[in-house]
Amino acid sequence: MELHVITRPEHPQLTFIRSLYESTFPVEERRLWHQFIQLLQEPAMQLNVVMDQGAAIGFVIGWKLGSWYYVEHLAIDPLQRGKKYGEKVMQSVLAAGYGRVILEVERAHDTNSQRRISFYERLGYTMVDIDYHQPPYRKGEAVLPMLLMSQPAITDGTEAKAIAGNIRASVYERYY
Repeated sequence: MELHVITRPEHPQLTFIRSLYESTFPVEERRLWHQFIQLLQEPAMQLNVVMDQGAAIGFVIGWKLGSWYYVEHLAIDPLQRGKKYGEKVMQSVLAAGYGRVILEVERAHDTNSQRRISFYERLGYTMVDIDYHQPPYRKGEAVLPMLLMSQPAITDGTEAKAIAGNIRASVYERYY
């Protein structure tokens, strides 16, 4: 398994990524595709396609925000799930983030959301103890109640709020 950075809007794997992105995340949890493509040149954002034996099997979108690496989206092709690809990707992300990674997850409201939380907990991520709402991707839309998880644990509430504010300003509001 390998991660390959995509920076060009004509990259051949973007068709696969778009299909997986739009089928995995509801519209309120993702950008419109043309907005997403514009971010490929953003220095802080990194889109990686996950490849295995020459085939695209997933993607991960991350942002370098100060001393933290923020994972915006991770998706593995449904036909490839259960094969430890997500775990391997997150190990690579942790290395890329120099051991400091933060991400959003849905609050536990069904089996799938609880499964995602458990996945990250098995990888050593812990809940960040603040009331967090994902800012909207488009101005005027509603915030989404979410949770933040991090590795290492963030135990200082002031630090947690500062990091959440940086995510809001750098990943969401900056692009309205």
